[in-house]
Amino acid sequence: MTEKYFQRFFQTAEKVYQTAKEQGRLIENPPSPDLRSRALEEPEIKQTKYGSLSCESEPKSRAAIFTANNIDSEFGKPEEDLLQQAEKTLSKERLVSIDVVVGDGSNGTTARLIAPCRFSHLAYSGLKLFKQSPHLVIPTYQVLMFFDEAYEKNKTKKLAQKDITIRLAHSREGKLVKIVRNGNYFGEWKKGVFAGEDYRAKLNGDAIFLHAGCREDVLERADGGFKKQSSLFVALSANGKTTLTCRILAKKSGETSWLIQDDGGTLYRNGSFKGFEAGAIFAKTEGISPREQIEVYYGALKPDTFFENVYIDENGVPDFDNLSITANGRAVLERRDVMHASKEINVEKVDNLFIITRGDTIPAIAKLSAEEATAYMVLGQSMESSAGNPELAGKIVNEFFYDPFIAGDRAEHANLFYDIIKSNSINCYLLNTGHLGDSRLGTYRNITLDITLGILDSVLRGGLENIWSKSQETGLLVPKAVRTVDNEYFHPEKVFPSEEFSRRQRSLKEQRKEIIESYGGLDRKVREVFSHLA
Repeated sequence: MTEKYFQRFFQTAEKVYQTAKEQGRLIENPPSPDLRSRALEEPEIKQTKYGSLSCESEPKSRAAIFTANNIDSEFGKPEEDLLQQAEKTLSKERLVSIDVVVGDGSNGTTARLIAPCRFSHLAYSGLKLFKQSPHLVIPTYQVLMFFDEAYEKNKTKKLAQKDITIRLAHSREGKLVKIVRNGNYFGEWKKGVFAGEDYRAKLNGDAIFLHAGCREDVLERADGGFKKQSSLFVALSANGKTTLTCRILAKKSGETSWLIQDDGGTLYRNGSFKGFEAGAIFAKTEGISPREQIEVYYGALKPDTFFENVYIDENGVPDFDNLSITANGRAVLERRDVMHASKEINVEKVDNLFIITRGDTIPAIAKLSAEEATAYMVLGQSMESSAGNPELAGKIVNEFFYDPFIAGDRAEHANLFYDIIKSNSINCYLLNTGHLGDSRLGTYRNITLDITLGILDSVLRGGLENIWSKSQETGLLVPKAVRTVDNEYFHPEKVFPSEEFSRRQRSLKEQRKEIIESYGGLDRKVREVFSHLA
């Protein structure tokens, strides 16, 4: 049945594309300047003071609650009806399509977007994120967007009440067709490619796609000499992934810091990593400033940036502190406008993996074994953001592998990750970018960006080697000291009354144990990470 429905989705995409082409209704693979001109004709597009374009999407976030795939869900009549509606609706519209290369093109993976011309900005921004390809006979991934009478009505409704349908159909060979009804949020196009990579990467058992940023640094070490290291940062949106991937740590002559990839890529069994977006980064703009995100901030003010759901004032200036539209403002920044974006989106060897988490009893940094790293990836404890579910933004959630786009057996997914991490001796860390304590108890300790960067700088310069000790209270390996950070940030038990910390820790441990046990088939050593808990 899985393959049957992929074929039906594929046939629909081909029919929509070929029919529009034969009838002269298809603008096929136009260059970026043409798409910009067409985007400027859209009534909701604004041009900023800097020459960049801005739009408001509907909805203003991903619509996960309306999304299903043919691997994890049973498709049937609703999907058949969706395909028929897509064909019928798009047969009346003038369409635009773009063909792009995924990653650096070395794997031969490609993607196509098909959407109504009245939303040409989706194609325009897509050609920033991905490099344009010549016309493709059969692309690896296809994303179709169409809109019916419910689209305008949705604008006045909360996300949960909107009339939206999103379906993804994967093939056994790793192809994908995604159909989006009543959604022109750019993330649905981008994450269509993301979801395709997510499923395709693991089919041969030699690689796994991660919701991760990647950076490469050459820094002077604490013991003298320079060392090149590549680091991955895994996280849900709005938890610090882009910030930590983009910040420059190089300070001395001979040092360098490079942004490799912002939001995803494939980790291979040989330890290498390949990014999937070669043209731009898709950055969250909420509150960005020259002080904390200087690299992203000034990149966002370039004329080729594309804004989505960012407030533009009466003078045409983006206001990143004004969240009246949404807290999920976004900017597609071309890599050439980010001063330290590398020419490469791949690295030959990953040295470090930082798992970004949130929780009031979790140390600011902990060193993990391969088994612990896999267990914490399974837990996926993080903070929900306006990008995922605006109505739960700010709440602590558990998202398997920090990745809402995974399809297929979760235990197999985790076991593959464990094998790859273990076989490459990758250094793994748990990084809390939130806070410790509780403001209601007068014990709140914010883990500021400066604190996190101080920790990161010490890790990458070798300043924490051989100074880790196991905390009896949290069960984690924490540093005895970090040069720029107060010791209490590694010992959350110090910022709580003793009984309160013990109560919260017991509750957290039980939750972790329950989540781990819910995934049958996990490697025994991964299951046993929390097995000592009563």
